[in-house]
Amino acid sequence: MNERLAPLERIRKKKDFASLYRNGSRVRGRYFTLVHRRNGLGFSRLAVVVSRKIGPAVVRNRVKRRFRELFRRNKTLLTEPVDIIVVARPDVAGLDWPGFQDGFFSGLTSIFRKRI
Repeated sequence: MNERLAPLERIRKKKDFASLYRNGSRVRGRYFTLVHRRNGLGFSRLAVVVSRKIGPAVVRNRVKRRFRELFRRNKTLLTEPVDIIVVARPDVAGLDWPGFQDGFFSGLTSIFRKRI
């Protein structure tokens, strides 16, 4: 099993972001929102959006690293290839690691319960 987060598994292009925001479904949580949509690729992709409202650069980068780590380690749980954008909310800055895990897994559960 490859736990690496390859460059192909990241959403980077503006047209991909725009398409996902326009046509994707949303799962809103207390600490973040997941925008998701099934993709035609053979693998899932992730993007993390953290605004300056979250805090200084150190805090924003920590939040992004934690979400990428959760995705990287648990991408085998995604039963279908899907594009996901994680949009962080201001309360996420004070969240501990178990809180990140619980929130992320509950978001993924609700995504796949709806059958994308």
